[in-house]
Amino acid sequence: MEGKLISEIAKELGVRPGTVRYYEALRLLPTPRRSAGGYRLYDGESRQRLVFIANAKSLGLTLREIRQIITARSGGRLPCDSVRTMLSDHVRNIDQQLVRLQALKSNLHAILRSHHKRPDGRAVTRHAVCPMIERVSGGRHTHTNGGEAR
Repeated sequence: MEGKLISEIAKELGVRPGTVRYYEALRLLPTPRRSAGGYRLYDGESRQRLVFIANAKSLGLTLREIRQIITARSGGRLPCDSVRTMLSDHVRNIDQQLVRLQALKSNLHAILRSHHKRPDGRAVTRHAVCPMIERVSGGRHTHTNGGEAR
């Protein structure tokens, strides 16, 4: 029997057989040959494609983007310019996420610094759940002094 069964190729590459079938359904993999018994048989091209998909996903590319790359390559074009654009877009998005995460981290540190002990209860209403969180407004922490935000 030439080719590997889905369980063999999945185990070899550290994915689940369902993932291989899913990629096949999305047409990210070439349609495998079938054995006389009807089992899928995956060849070297399928293995190479699965490695490519894993590498692309590790770089943050989505399955939609991966499909675009594969489609371009299947059409006879080297998709390197498109890939460069996709990766640049991902770097830009990561930079934006880092800015948001740094702002969140600073906000959390500010909350923790300003609330190092339990509130005295005077400013807490019966309906308050947690004053530390309820004083957060629009992503920024409002410090209170005698009941007034400053």
